[in-house]
Amino acid sequence: MKVASAAEMNQIDRSAQDEYHIPGMILMERAALAVRRVIGERFGRAAKKIYIFCGKGNNGGDGLALARLLAEREADVTVVTAFDRAQYRGLAEENLIRAEKYGLPIVPWEDLNPAELRHADLIVDALLGTGATGAPKGAVAEIISMINDSGKPVVAVDLPSGVNVDNGRISGVAVKAKITVTFGLPKPGLLIYPGAEACGELIVDPIGFPRRLLESGALKINCLSDAEVRELLPKRAPTTHKGAAGHVLVIGGAMGMTGAVALCSLGALRAGAGLVTAAVQNQNAFFEKPAEVMSLSWDKAAQLYEKASAIVFGPGVSVQEQSRALLTEVLASSKVPIVIDADGLNLLAADAIDLRKIDLPLILTPHPGEMSRLTKLPVAEVQENRIDIARRFAKETGVTLVLKGARTIIADRDENIYINRTGNPGMATAGMGDALAGIICGLLVQGMNPLEAAVSGAYLHGLAGDLAVEKRGPVGITTTDLLQEYPAAVKKVLT
Repeated sequence: MKVASAAEMNQIDRSAQDEYHIPGMILMERAALAVRRVIGERFGRAAKKIYIFCGKGNNGGDGLALARLLAEREADVTVVTAFDRAQYRGLAEENLIRAEKYGLPIVPWEDLNPAELRHADLIVDALLGTGATGAPKGAVAEIISMINDSGKPVVAVDLPSGVNVDNGRISGVAVKAKITVTFGLPKPGLLIYPGAEACGELIVDPIGFPRRLLESGALKINCLSDAEVRELLPKRAPTTHKGAAGHVLVIGGAMGMTGAVALCSLGALRAGAGLVTAAVQNQNAFFEKPAEVMSLSWDKAAQLYEKASAIVFGPGVSVQEQSRALLTEVLASSKVPIVIDADGLNLLAADAIDLRKIDLPLILTPHPGEMSRLTKLPVAEVQENRIDIARRFAKETGVTLVLKGARTIIADRDENIYINRTGNPGMATAGMGDALAGIICGLLVQGMNPLEAAVSGAYLHGLAGDLAVEKRGPVGITTTDLLQEYPAAVKKVLT
């Protein structure tokens, strides 16, 4: 599914009205109907007494239209206005007039006793829309605190007030919603943290926007789902054999760190690679070597630089001088795509290697700390601007980037962005990144291009982690547990 920034969603809204002649009032009414439907489905008769907090813009207009529609269903609705009556203009004012004509209770926020909210079954947040920027101030900030302090379930209209819809940042206070009903397309800040947490359950309703606008190729940000990945996965012919399924070379495993190579190699095999060879510093000390994996020492790896279908460099490779020389040799001699992970990334950063001069398809898989070293930016800044930093780095260097973390971001040189929603906190354990690098390379050698392999690998890796947690519980799963669930993850996507 496409994802739209605030500016892009505003353009879609204008195009729907100007090119398709869909009046703004109709879109607002359909938005209100979408929220009413969700309230009915999720809360039913339990939501009898409802307080709707309305701002002065179109988001407030949605809330005012919703109040009228809920009242038609005999709900006990109270509208709470966040601004003076004279500040409501345009569609918000028209819906305020309608609410007044319907005889709905309309209370200025300063006249509301917060204790009244104890009697609410549900609160609706319609304070701020996608055009809001910066931290909520004044009355809006006080209202948000009042809503959160009530402890009542909240449905947010389009977005939780206080969340930056472009980057998920929260400056100051933000509504903590149980459900967010967003319109047209999801927004980036509702999919990445901390905004995603404030959203609760995210429901997307197209509310009548033309499909052509919602599927425009000009929209570069995407949210992954089973459907997208299903279309990308390689299809195997009945005559497929191991030689036709690709050969992965994994280079890593300095002394005492060979477990990372073992997990990476298993990831490649689980992803469907026909052959996997692991090159470790000392072949005789590779005690964790899986039975299905071939092995050799670093000094013999060069014989596979051109024979392998793709290479993973970095799991457990360390940052010693021999590792640095090995990376230089691989980048200079290889003719196949390379996935660079772990200490391979740290070597790139330490030596300030100019990635633009490497004439090979590269996939980099940094976690935020490694991304910080690659970009020379603080980790906090990387985390606050995950999409923008990933987009800029991939465009400037020409690599395919997999910025790992909660809601992994995948970016390529053409500014395509994919947000991955699979995965869970139970995966915060050693070896998960090694497995991901192997999975991506295992898909790469089966004919996928770098972006397809990165996108599918991140999604399936996270989904396998979700299945492992579902089966075993939220804490204590290992990378081996995840890899055992990988075939089930593929099966789920394909069915």
